[in-house]
Amino acid sequence: MKKTSTFLKLKEEERAHRKELILEAAMKLFSKHSFYEIGMRDIAEEAGISPASIYRYFSSRDEIVVEILAHEAEEGRQKQLERISSGNLSLKEIAEGIIDFLLQRPSTLQMLGHFLLSEEIDEGAKERFAFIQDYYMKEFNKQLLDFGCLEEDLNYFAKSFFATILGIIVDFRNFSPQDREGTYAHISRLTDLAADIFEKGMSKTRK
Repeated sequence: MKKTSTFLKLKEEERAHRKELILEAAMKLFSKHSFYEIGMRDIAEEAGISPASIYRYFSSRDEIVVEILAHEAEEGRQKQLERISSGNLSLKEIAEGIIDFLLQRPSTLQMLGHFLLSEEIDEGAKERFAFIQDYYMKEFNKQLLDFGCLEEDLNYFAKSFFATILGIIVDFRNFSPQDREGTYAHISRLTDLAADIFEKGMSKTRK
């Protein structure tokens, strides 16, 4: 019985290791090429496994992508919590943390866009993405409560805030391709204005 459990544990560890290799291979490819140019065969080749074998670990490219987004969302959440624990942050500073995180990860932005805009997404991956969104938004809702947002208004403010920040990034990340600092400054300014509007909106609902 003990030998069987040890064998199963080793198999599980091997499977987890293979899955991690596949995710790392996918991230490497997505960072070098357009997200839409990469398929399962490309990821399998980069990971050093056969195209048939990759389906033992992930049923589709969407399933790979949503696992990457889960890792990215958790990393972003942890960085945000670290910033908050270091002192009282304003909504502007939180927004700036979000744009810093996403502008440094153009491939993550592409993957987010795929799940938010595409109508042809694997159903299982779609459910997983919805779970990740819900988990992250619940954490952000706690921060909005600290800013004085009314509980009944949390979802309204949280979802519209993120939609606004993502919209600014998508619309202006190529504002001046030859001037990255200028582009960042422009996005930062627009983000600050948006955060001001949301802070004022939350204060109005409290009156």
